Amino acid sequence: MLYTLSMSEQNTSSSSASRIPVGISRCLLGEEVRYNGGHKLSRYCRDNLSHWFEFRDTCPEVEIGLPVPREAMRLVDTGAPNKTQRNIRVLEISNPEIDHTEALIALAEKKKDILDRLRGFIFMQNSPSCGAFRVKVYHPNGNSLDAKGRGAFAQRVIQQYPNLPIEEAGRLMDANLRENFVTRVFLYQEWRELKDNSPSKADIINFHSGQKYLLMAKSQRHYKLAGKLLARAGKYPIKTLANRYEFILMDGMKRIGGRKGNSNALQHMQGYLKKTLNREQKAELTSLIESYRNGEVPLIAPLILLRHYSESASQYYRDQSFLKPHPQSLGLLNDI
Repeated sequence: MLYTLSMSEQNTSSSSASRIPVGISRCLLGEEVRYNGGHKLSRYCRDNLSHWFEFRDTCPEVEIGLPVPREAMRLVDTGAPNKTQRNIRVLEISNPEIDHTEALIALAEKKKDILDRLRGFIFMQNSPSCGAFRVKVYHPNGNSLDAKGRGAFAQRVIQQYPNLPIEEAGRLMDANLRENFVTRVFLYQEWRELKDNSPSKADIINFHSGQKYLLMAKSQRHYKLAGKLLARAGKYPIKTLANRYEFILMDGMKRIGGRKGNSNALQHMQGYLKKTLNREQKAELTSLIESYRNGEVPLIAPLILLRHYSESASQYYRDQSFLKPHPQSLGLLNDI
């Protein structure tokens, strides 16, 4: 469903009852829980996203009983000598005999009730417990091997919740990654509201009808896969259908379609207006979409025009979440 704004948007965003529950590494909120007693405050998370996300913070290292400050840790591949199978552990640098891997994994299991309710998670980059992407891995002799690891806690969360939108705070500085993550969180929230209320097959099909061009902009392949699945909806038990659809939807939404994918979706949306626009309006819209494709204007420019014409368009057109996937006040479409 299209994310719609109202005059009460600011009041709504400030209510914890209406904000979306999102996990976050505690140090990103300014808490001094790092191994060195410091923090890694993300002002973007605190000052922008907190209006829409209700952050559920965690510091896995503190929660398994480690002090602040504490000994530094890193990922070590103890299976490195034979190079046939990785065995990445979280070991203290000063004393590699101290291994915190199992405790961090167990913590993710213990927090299941909290994790079940989350609609996204923002991790701290480069952390041996919370890093989600490209955490440096070391050989037992101390030499750096590569940057292909994940923090033990983050790894377990991702294994348990493969469809959960995740991102690292550092990567949120990239405009495309930032917009993609926030879009996924809002979409996942809406989907889970539907899924958790025992939807019918028709409900799932109706939900997808509002997400078609948003998914198309991200991944043509997933757009087609979702269409084929729902065309055969009658062949599946409702739980199977919902789970398969969720995987296709959220896996496809991880992709960054870029200007090519967005331009394709814009042109498809324009097609629904061919009977309502005059020649000059069509030419203006076509020109603006082409300007976006060429990198001359941001995505918000053609979208504003498409929104402007929505009053004369069909309900199907107006329901497309591609037109407004998240609150306009976040300004995420201004930079992509």
